Amino acid sequence: MVNALRSQLEYMNISINERRFAGFLLVYGLALSFGIAINLAFFFEIPLWIGFAACFAFIMLSTYFWLSIAAEGKGRFVERILPDALQLIASNMKSGLTAERALFVSARPEFGPLERELKRASTKIMSGERVENALMDLPKHIKSKVLERTVWLISEGVTSGGQVADLLLQLSDDIREQNAVEDEIKANISMYVMLIFFSTAMGAPALFGIATFIVEILAKHMVALTAIPAGVKLGLAGQFVGGGGGALNPEFVLMFAYISLFFACVFAGLTIGVINSGKEKNGIKYIPLLLVIAFAILFAIRSLLLLFFGGIV
Repeated sequence: MVNALRSQLEYMNISINERRFAGFLLVYGLALSFGIAINLAFFFEIPLWIGFAACFAFIMLSTYFWLSIAAEGKGRFVERILPDALQLIASNMKSGLTAERALFVSARPEFGPLERELKRASTKIMSGERVENALMDLPKHIKSKVLERTVWLISEGVTSGGQVADLLLQLSDDIREQNAVEDEIKANISMYVMLIFFSTAMGAPALFGIATFIVEILAKHMVALTAIPAGVKLGLAGQFVGGGGGALNPEFVLMFAYISLFFACVFAGLTIGVINSGKEKNGIKYIPLLLVIAFAILFAIRSLLLLFFGGIV
């Protein structure tokens, strides 16, 4: 856990000891979880230990996933601007600047996190460190496989004594082409993402809202049917009411709808993450939005049906 936190903090460029951060997170998580668990037990009659365990697990996992997702977002930004940065470095080197000077001059503010790392590598080179060793430290602070492979290729080119400027230009063209292919793939699969999103956030809650309302109506009429004297022949309706051993329970059906809709939103968010980036955790950010929209539509559908057909119930 501590080692995982250390790597994520390095990627986010947060200069804090990982053990102190883990200790703070542990104490803060325990205190906050205990407070939330007490409120859940008081207002919703949820057992204290269940509320405490659920809240503590949520705080720990959400913090780690937030750091991981933020680090990957930083890496994706660097991958987008990496071709321009490589092209600028190559142009500066072709104009006669040394490697460390080319890195320092190419560190532009619009490059974001890469600006800081280029200046850091330039400083290390000027202090006497080898170029390839200074460049290999770049992926330690930016979570990007593309940057890691690019830096390795540049280091190999410097070690073998090749034309580094030409290598940078070629790498820039290759990465730009790769980004274009990825954009085309995302455009082609966007229809699937929209289908999953709308079916989960709108279609499922609408069906659950109508179904739960119909169950409430049936339950009310079934209670009325049970009040009919025993000597009256009810036919199929009587068999439906008494054959199952009791009337329908609307509260159970409504709770089933809530739980089903919750898990549908969770798995839909994870599926969208897999489709977009190939990683489930990148879809976690869609889950809160799906939950809010889905439950809002569910309650809205039930409210509208109750408004127009409340007299039946």
